[in-house]
Amino acid sequence: MKQILEAMDSNVKSYAYKLLSKKDYFKEELKNKLLRKGFEESQVEEVIKHLESQGLLNDEKLKERYKEIYINKGKSYLKLRNSLYRKGITEVELSEDEELKSALNLLKKSFKKEKTFENVVKFLKNRGFRYSVIKKAIEIMLKEEEWLKSYT
Repeated sequence: MKQILEAMDSNVKSYAYKLLSKKDYFKEELKNKLLRKGFEESQVEEVIKHLESQGLLNDEKLKERYKEIYINKGKSYLKLRNSLYRKGITEVELSEDEELKSALNLLKKSFKKEKTFENVVKFLKNRGFRYSVIKKAIEIMLKEEEWLKSYT
């Protein structure tokens, strides 16, 4: 009986390693995946603790990486929060400065219309940015536009 339990533990562990070799998972996300595969909850919890002790599961580091990716892609706090919530993370902090950086990245990459106040507000608001961030982004963008016009 003991050998059967050890074999099941090693199956859970090897499947978890296999999953983690392909991509990083949040603790809750990996737990759900292992439970859906049909492993027992006690075994899954044990493997999760083992992986955390080895440093292979770290929700905080992964959350920071997600924040960095979303900022560089120009995604709003709402998009980040919703994405992480689906993965089992309920607490997400994104400072106004980080969200402003994200909004400016998005404007530089994707905004092609005439840069009027109304167009920019609509563009950023439809993508989930807070109005305080939109206002600051517009101020910065308009200052850059004026500076460029004065030197051309």
